[in-house]
Amino acid sequence: MIDFRYHLVSLISVFLALAVGIVLGAGPLRESLGAQLAGQVEQLRSEQDDLRAQADDLRTQNDHLSGFITEIGPDLVAGTLEQNDVVVISDHNSTRQSVQSLTGLLEHAGARSITRITLQPALWDPGSEQRRSEALDAVAGIAPVLLDRDLEESEQLPDLIISLLTQDASSEVTPELRSQVWQALMDNQLVAIDGQTPPRASAVLYAAAEPAQLTVGSDDDPTAADRAQQLLTVQTSLLTALAGSDTPAVLSVATPDNDGTVGILRSVRGDSAFTDLSTTDRLQASDGPVLAVLALIEQVRGGAGDYGTTADADARVPDLPEAAVIRDEMEDPPAEDATGGPSDAGGQE
Repeated sequence: MIDFRYHLVSLISVFLALAVGIVLGAGPLRESLGAQLAGQVEQLRSEQDDLRAQADDLRTQNDHLSGFITEIGPDLVAGTLEQNDVVVISDHNSTRQSVQSLTGLLEHAGARSITRITLQPALWDPGSEQRRSEALDAVAGIAPVLLDRDLEESEQLPDLIISLLTQDASSEVTPELRSQVWQALMDNQLVAIDGQTPPRASAVLYAAAEPAQLTVGSDDDPTAADRAQQLLTVQTSLLTALAGSDTPAVLSVATPDNDGTVGILRSVRGDSAFTDLSTTDRLQASDGPVLAVLALIEQVRGGAGDYGTTADADARVPDLPEAAVIRDEMEDPPAEDATGGPSDAGGQE
């Protein structure tokens, strides 16, 4: 038989436990838990405020340092690149202001000549394959020795551009032939040259736009992926040729979000094949061109490194005597006044 007394005792125990829980929940236990939760929330809020204050302080110090570097940049680089023919390569008009700043700094550095070359979208546009093929055919008819037929067709044009810039003066390709090849590239809208036909470069600075600037809004997903891959191929091939040329070279990339994990900057900094090249980030910032020219000075003197403020940079600036004043400023940031701001606000952007 079923023992109803056993079940009755069980039911009474359950209801008694519920009653005790209700009493405790409505009384001291609830108050204790509520106080603990309130304390934890207040602690988290305080920690968040501290972190925000630290971030603001770091941002203020960085802005001050950026302004300081920008202000003294021309004096730092003065006379450091005399007797050098420098070529500045860019790939998008979003870097125009930075390229102008680079040109001004190179003039202060005493560069003998400064040539600006802009890579055109037809170099990597999925719809411009015929134009690229026609350019290669034209070059083959002018100076076939300049083409490396062991490379894929998508790699030959970037390699050709660097060959034109870095070949020895004793090369069998005469200045006249070199000029004709440049004209073939311009006729097919693959490059634009500001000024006369580029001479043999003694140093090259590649000013690269952020990847987002090089996208096309009307592309569907497959076309966008193809465009991005072809762009990366062009950039990588160009820098591979530079790395193999023994020509001092710097890649300077715009990184608006201080993110070095995308695009060509990530590829170069993460590949030992580019160890001899130097890189800088934050090209879009006011001090970005100064960092790039300092890195180029170090390259001309035989050094290399990755500079800027992204997580994978070696240091903010190269270890040059000219940059010692910047390192001193980094070690001794400006003191804050009573309002919480730097005592010398003149260096902020």
